[in-house]
Amino acid sequence: MQQRKIVRLDLASFKKPSIDGNPTLPLRALWYLINTVIFRSSLLGLMPSPSKTAVLRMFGAKVGNGVVIKPRVNIKSPWFLEIGDHVWIGEQVWIDNHTTVRIGPNTCISQGVYLFTGNHDWNDPAFAFFCTPIEIGESVWITAFCQIPPGSAIPDQTVVLDKE
Repeated sequence: MQQRKIVRLDLASFKKPSIDGNPTLPLRALWYLINTVIFRSSLLGLMPSPSKTAVLRMFGAKVGNGVVIKPRVNIKSPWFLEIGDHVWIGEQVWIDNHTTVRIGPNTCISQGVYLFTGNHDWNDPAFAFFCTPIEIGESVWITAFCQIPPGSAIPDQTVVLDKE
């Protein structure tokens, strides 16, 4: 675990960010319900991947053919998600996307991977929020339990390991 000194935080001065491209609150609430019932569920998570990809498309995701989505996957914002052909998304993957996550074709996102596009500036006393897209190339394998932070660009034909 890495540690570093930061400024004294004043979380009372935190201002909730406005996320460009977010749909209306009722649509986001409907997505949260569907995400919980279909994608995050162990039982309904067993529904066939083509059905899951159809649901993602209904909420604005761009999804290719032959995509496999295992049970217990958590997707924050399908309207910011682009998935190429023949992508595998393993159990307990969390796509915590406040902006675009683009996953190239023939890519494997292994179980427990955490993709996050947003974080907070620990050098700002108000702990300001920021987000930047993630780009994952073609024929990439992100191995189990890796964390992919905001602004990551993973080139084609790369394996990402948690630790060596």
